[in-house]
Amino acid sequence: MPKIIETASRHKLLIENFSYLSALQLLNMLLPFVTYPFLIRILGKEVYGLVIFSQAVIGYLVILVGFGFNVSATKEVSIYRDNPEKLSQIVSSVLIIKSSLCFFSLIILSIVLWFIPKAHGYVALFYLTMWLCVYDVVFPVWYFQGVERMKYITWLTLASRLIFVGLILLFIKSPADYLLVPIINGIGAVVAGLASLYIIFISHEVRFSKQPYDVLKYYFKEAIPIFVSNVSIQIYASSNKVILGTFLGMAEVAYYDLGEKLVAILRIPQGLISQTLFPKINKDKDIGFVKKAFHLSLLFNIFLTLVLVIFSRKIIVMLGGEQMLPTIWVVNILVLTVPIVAMSNIFGIQLLIPFGYSKPFSKVIILSGLVYLVQLLLLWPTLGFNIYNISIVTIITETFVTMYLFYLCKRFNLWINAPA
Repeated sequence: MPKIIETASRHKLLIENFSYLSALQLLNMLLPFVTYPFLIRILGKEVYGLVIFSQAVIGYLVILVGFGFNVSATKEVSIYRDNPEKLSQIVSSVLIIKSSLCFFSLIILSIVLWFIPKAHGYVALFYLTMWLCVYDVVFPVWYFQGVERMKYITWLTLASRLIFVGLILLFIKSPADYLLVPIINGIGAVVAGLASLYIIFISHEVRFSKQPYDVLKYYFKEAIPIFVSNVSIQIYASSNKVILGTFLGMAEVAYYDLGEKLVAILRIPQGLISQTLFPKINKDKDIGFVKKAFHLSLLFNIFLTLVLVIFSRKIIVMLGGEQMLPTIWVVNILVLTVPIVAMSNIFGIQLLIPFGYSKPFSKVIILSGLVYLVQLLLLWPTLGFNIYNISIVTIITETFVTMYLFYLCKRFNLWINAPA
């Protein structure tokens, strides 16, 4: 018992951050499912699928706006958080770059909408869904992760989610109200974003200032490897919904979205582990610690996978009614990604990046995008697309990523020489 207390005391900040992140992810997990049964029944699966389709399209632009700063900026902030001048430089540079990318993404959207047949007649929906890009700019999660003050993220996200839930239940009355969904989402996001900026610039006394070109260029270049990997990840994250919406219909988008949402819940613990441990691993470089985290997280994720497989039918009917039963096999296929992604997260984010192997990591992710595209090119003229084989393509791609990352960890002696 004294040893446990001593260990807890030594890692007090780590435990506190993990607790706040746990609360945050619990909110992110539960609150969307408060509104989901309501929205799917009021809007119907076709209109709801259209809303999800627009989010999937804008998801590509969110990757552009985020530009890898979720990792690179977190790393910089964690290193220089006790240096006020350097910290102000980092925050100012990242916000300037992300704001510029957000404006550029709006121009891209205006061009792309001409080439998306499904967007014709729903242009307003896509522009309103741009709140996702604005939120990525004004809510700097990377800063709070870097200074290891996750409590701010938790409370601000809670406020944002509660605003969304309350307004959705109050104002969505029929399928004709579908445009209110992105509007309400945007209101909650902007409130949380402005509050977070107040904390950074007023409470934490970080100074915002214009940065010279060379400084902006440095932070931009530092984020490029992560950005490239994020692009490849997004190819087989959002593209599945875009493909289903384009070639099949919005009902299929709704089926796949529900399956993906349920599986995403199971990925939350691994996300917590990753976000909490990354600043510590980045500073301590303790490979043995990473291996211990790997073994525990893998066992836990296998357990979660089995639980969802057993109860998937009951959960789907409870959330969306029997109209959403085609989701069952999507869940049973995609759930295999839970332990697979848990392993790849440890190999990539917690080992390769902190130990200076960002470029090999990025190459693997880029190659995974090519693997995904090759599968689609083979599938399209042979079997065609459906929600099931698209799900299988995702499993194959994630497995490829995990195996290759593990190979790199062994190659760079980040796994073999580490004590378990």
